[in-house]
Amino acid sequence: MKQRMDEINERFYREADLSLVGPTSIIVNELFGNHDNCKIFRSIFLYLVSQPENPRTQKIISELHDYWLELGSNWISLGQKDGLIDPSLESKQTASYIVSYYFGLLINSAYVADESLFKPEAIIPFVTRFLRA
Repeated sequence: MKQRMDEINERFYREADLSLVGPTSIIVNELFGNHDNCKIFRSIFLYLVSQPENPRTQKIISELHDYWLELGSNWISLGQKDGLIDPSLESKQTASYIVSYYFGLLINSAYVADESLFKPEAIIPFVTRFLRA
């Protein structure tokens, strides 16, 4: 799972432009897209979070959360430097909110029948409005 996030991170920096929509789209499409890599990632994630009593899976989810928080905080700081993200937002706290939102969406996507709620086209505007400077 960390490897998947590394791939998203590399793509983020390779394709980032001077707007929030492009980088946000990369992240959201890689997590919530309809291609096989996304489906596999979501299945593994759901399996891991369904095992809270297992110390090994707890450790994996905790490390994944911490890594996402680090990446998100770095991405937010970059957006603030570029004037795209509100500079008054504290990057780590804001990343924590967004990671929690993404974790919740990943879990809900397995149980909610209305798939339109989890399409990138619905998620991207929400996140960009939240961050906008």
